[in-house]
Amino acid sequence: MVATLTDGKTFAKCKVTITDENDYKYRLILKDKGTSAYSINKPSEFLSARAIERRRKRNIPIDGTDLPISPDYIKAIKQVGGVIVAQSKWLNTVSVNTSDQFLVDKYKALPFVKDVILVWEGPRLTSPPAKYTDAPQPGSNQTANTPLDYGAATANISTSNGQALHNKGFKGAGIDIAVIDEGFINLKTNPAFNNVSIKGAKSFVYESPDPYAIDNHGVWVTSCMAVNKPGTYVGTAPEANYWLFHTEDASTEYPIEEDYWVNAIEYADSVGVDIVNSSLTYTNGYYLTEARYKFEDMDGKTAMATRAANIAFNKGIFIVCCAGNEQQWVGTPADSPDVLTVGAVNYTGIIVPISSFGITVDGRVKPDIVAVGIGAGVINPMGVSEERMGTSYSSPIMCGLAACLWQAYPKLTNRDLLAVLRKSANKYNNPVMPYGYGLADMQKAMDFAKTISDAK
Repeated sequence: MVATLTDGKTFAKCKVTITDENDYKYRLILKDKGTSAYSINKPSEFLSARAIERRRKRNIPIDGTDLPISPDYIKAIKQVGGVIVAQSKWLNTVSVNTSDQFLVDKYKALPFVKDVILVWEGPRLTSPPAKYTDAPQPGSNQTANTPLDYGAATANISTSNGQALHNKGFKGAGIDIAVIDEGFINLKTNPAFNNVSIKGAKSFVYESPDPYAIDNHGVWVTSCMAVNKPGTYVGTAPEANYWLFHTEDASTEYPIEEDYWVNAIEYADSVGVDIVNSSLTYTNGYYLTEARYKFEDMDGKTAMATRAANIAFNKGIFIVCCAGNEQQWVGTPADSPDVLTVGAVNYTGIIVPISSFGITVDGRVKPDIVAVGIGAGVINPMGVSEERMGTSYSSPIMCGLAACLWQAYPKLTNRDLLAVLRKSANKYNNPVMPYGYGLADMQKAMDFAKTISDAK
């Protein structure tokens, strides 16, 4: 067994023994995306109305990065063999699963392929993954505009003065939040979530197509924002809408998880998500030694997930990410200059020793801010409150408050929102590691946001 703290969480993992019965996943890096079957003049063919509206509202052009990879390229890859398990129109990559290692040379021989990289190896499936059919859950999660009894989530809210937003009626209504995480086991049948608005759920992990079938982590994380049970537990954005995306293979640690993560954030963009929470980061924990990141890679522009996060930000999405629990430099995508990276403190504002921090290799402050991450109240898969530790919970606590702030001041751009939250923190004028800019205050954030909004 191998203990790890990668991805802002702790879990045990069994290393895979490589045998002739293994499958392999390869990332094909393309020279370009080829001639698309779509046109930027007809965006409704590949983007939702909500995604198009976000671009229009923020004056963001629809460009070539929005176009899917050429179907001719996809067809040629399929003809070589293997099953396509992920693809990125932003980074021009296609990831395939195969039991035949000799296909690598054939992939490399394709005229549009620049390189082929091994990103996973593990036991072969005995049968194809089962199909999953999603069903949205309409929400009935509105609350009265009166002071709330937050129950087990009281410290989560009060430490960042989040009640200042809620008391004015801003609880995330109209904001779509995507949670990119591990699985969300039984969340759909969990009574604590029965009034949460869930627009959709999807697994991007090839071997685990049902996002509700495995793992607790996504349940804990989502509860920090979404649960709305006054007197028992109220999250930081109880009236928001949620998309639940499973990208993490908790049984192993391979780079394919970044392919899945990128797939998920591109999908989030296409359906019009406003905010993404990622309580996952990637550093040097991969089983493949050559794939492990170094500190020098965390420059805000090199790692795969970071590059995708930067593109998502440029398309108007606000991204919140945990700092990680490695007690060292932050990983990807937390190293992005466009990501609000959140470290962990207790309810008195004292840092949690495991919380990762910068300065980054290019001299930037990370984490950006901190929020409760020790003794953080969560709801577990049985619908019962408990306390957890880690930046995995600091991130959604702050993500939900960011959603409420954006609801209050919709004229703000995502860049404005990032600046306001940093500026509201108690160490903004003198950032210090490992706190970054410190503990955000939502009343101060509202004051700064109002000034910017009134000037627009």
